[in-house]
Amino acid sequence: MKTSRKGKCSVSDKTRQKILSATGKVFAQGGYRAMTLRLVTHEAKVNLASVNYHFGSKLNLMRALLRDRFEPINQQRHRLLDQQIEAHAPDPVPLPVIYDTLFRPLFTGIGSTTNKDNNLIQIIGRALTEPAEFMRGLHKEFFADISKRFMSEIQRSCPELSPEQIQYRFFLSVSTMIGTVIEQVRLETISDGKLDGKNLDIILNELTTFVVAGFQQR
Repeated sequence: MKTSRKGKCSVSDKTRQKILSATGKVFAQGGYRAMTLRLVTHEAKVNLASVNYHFGSKLNLMRALLRDRFEPINQQRHRLLDQQIEAHAPDPVPLPVIYDTLFRPLFTGIGSTTNKDNNLIQIIGRALTEPAEFMRGLHKEFFADISKRFMSEIQRSCPELSPEQIQYRFFLSVSTMIGTVIEQVRLETISDGKLDGKNLDIILNELTTFVVAGFQQR
């Protein structure tokens, strides 16, 4: 019986992951409005009952996709920041280290060979620029706490800046990160093919240097 239950659980988990992978592909291609459950079930090769059983609705399916893709990245950010706070205590964490801690997990996720899909960049781009109103609530759900935590540490590192300046500059920093991630192909275009948009280590280092330099300007 135990083997049977494990087998059923394994099949159920695989079906759930198939649905999430299909959702990621459909969402990346057309956004939320174009992401119908019919397209998802067709891509996943499952029936609608399976989607309803695992997720219940299109909205819950979208929430599950974002959680599945973004929570591991945010969890790593929390862990790395914990480590850096402990390593630098009682002093504040230096700004370049804070931003490396914020940016690196995303770049690691993009470059990982164990990614659940190969369209993570497109999912990120769609999720963070999707105009659907409900996405604002999901943005708050997945990014508000991590943003507050990093801004709090940045305030310790840059006490000369007002909270408003921290918020504006953090917003611009994150926007630069997002643009860098989803527009890598432009690097190859503007460099006439001399620079590799897939060299994530160099891009990460240059991004961090650029953002920190701008953040510290008075």
